[in-house]
Amino acid sequence: MTSLLNVAWAAPYSAAVGTVSFDYRVTIVGVRGATNDLGAEVEYKANKLADSAGTVTVKAATIKTGNGLQEDHMRGAMGTDKFPNIVYALTGVNSDAVLTEGQTLATTGTGKLTLKGVTRSLEVPLKLTMNAGKVTVATQFKFNPYDFGVSYFGGADSIAINVGFVLAPR
Repeated sequence: MTSLLNVAWAAPYSAAVGTVSFDYRVTIVGVRGATNDLGAEVEYKANKLADSAGTVTVKAATIKTGNGLQEDHMRGAMGTDKFPNIVYALTGVNSDAVLTEGQTLATTGTGKLTLKGVTRSLEVPLKLTMNAGKVTVATQFKFNPYDFGVSYFGGADSIAINVGFVLAPR
């Protein structure tokens, strides 16, 4: 029997959908939003997880808050007409572990986040789970939107992000 580990040694993995949600505060009002318009392309290296790399792309204009006015303001602040995508480019995983079937691994990913045309290094916590040859990826992190030129009058200097998707071999 061929192990999933050997099959996935240096395989391209992708995800066509996922979820991205955020929590942000403007003055005293909490704003929450989400989208399922996420795509991921990852070169997953099971035997050398640290060398895995890829991109996660979110279509910024598809983020919904349930309030049309908030969505218009958010799209304006993020400049979605000129910068339609939010991209995280993963350059490595901070682990020498081998992810095996049924295992969940908590680690961090290193990479660069590009938002509104500004790119900054960003390390994110990762929770990776291998099931049936697919890798479930989850992360929760915060960043300062002002660092990316995203400013909104009365907006907080921290935004909480939750991301989840399942990578499958292509």
